[in-house]
Amino acid sequence: MKSERFPLKVQIPSQGWKQFLSSKNKMLQAYDIAKEQNSSKRVKTEHGRIAEAEFRKWLSEFLPKRYAVTSGFIISSGIPTSEFMVHYDVIIYDQLESPVLWIENNPDSSDQGKSLAIPVEYVRGVIEIKATFNKRSVRKAVDQLSKLKPLLARVEPNNQPVKLYLPSDFFCATVFFELREVDDMDFDAIDTLLEASVLRGFYGGSILRVNKLDRYYSGKISPVIENCDIRWKNKALSYYAASRSKKISDTVYYRMILQHSETHFSEFAFDILSILKGTYHPNVLSSLYCIGTTQWDQGSAVDTRYQNEEEFMKFKEETALHLRNLGFEGC
Repeated sequence: MKSERFPLKVQIPSQGWKQFLSSKNKMLQAYDIAKEQNSSKRVKTEHGRIAEAEFRKWLSEFLPKRYAVTSGFIISSGIPTSEFMVHYDVIIYDQLESPVLWIENNPDSSDQGKSLAIPVEYVRGVIEIKATFNKRSVRKAVDQLSKLKPLLARVEPNNQPVKLYLPSDFFCATVFFELREVDDMDFDAIDTLLEASVLRGFYGGSILRVNKLDRYYSGKISPVIENCDIRWKNKALSYYAASRSKKISDTVYYRMILQHSETHFSEFAFDILSILKGTYHPNVLSSLYCIGTTQWDQGSAVDTRYQNEEEFMKFKEETALHLRNLGFEGC
């Protein structure tokens, strides 16, 4: 470090952005190996289990030690014992405060094979993991998250001694390991994810790899609120896509937006951390750590995907339309 560099100024790309993305690549490499080994089997599910385990491992290493990551069950005294206990792929909970009611082991006996039962009031987040982003897998993720509804029906006072519901700062999200080229026109997938918008604390989701794009790119699926209903004409999920609108009131519409960038994996990671800290704002970058792109490294802020003039102009028009929908200009 040069001694004359004082005072420090924000650097974009920030230090270590490529190193941070290596953790994403490790998850995807393990997933690809499992998928290849699984290719000759009649029922191909092993790569999905590997995806869950690898994501839990990465997330547990990333988050502060106050938060533990497990698969397992959320236990509430308000749910009858006759009801089937729901198993979730990823549960984030406060391990400094929470007891573990019991542990169920998988045959592999590893930490990633264990399922823990966590009392409802200590659960901070649930994430459903799926291998591919398409309508079928999105439907499964949404259906699973929808099972949280009884636990989200109320927000209890902090001083209430017996807790039956998930905390007020609870969040839920989805993660998909890849968007395959064969699913690139499956716009029903993002429409289906819109159904999760009714869940309190729904963040959206992340797609770790988009097979038509370069290796550093990730997809970010975000809920947005607009003040009018605009019919989007989607070109491809790998380009830029929007779900149909869901009308909330005469002037409020809700939709999901899918965008791709080399910064989106780090944004997703630090958004989770920001949610857990209570500082998250959907329209503000949660952190400048590990933010960078190949173009920034080369001295340009322009995404090379839009260097084609026709495509770049279309992107600008869609961006301007999106800003108008957010209320920066009248529709």
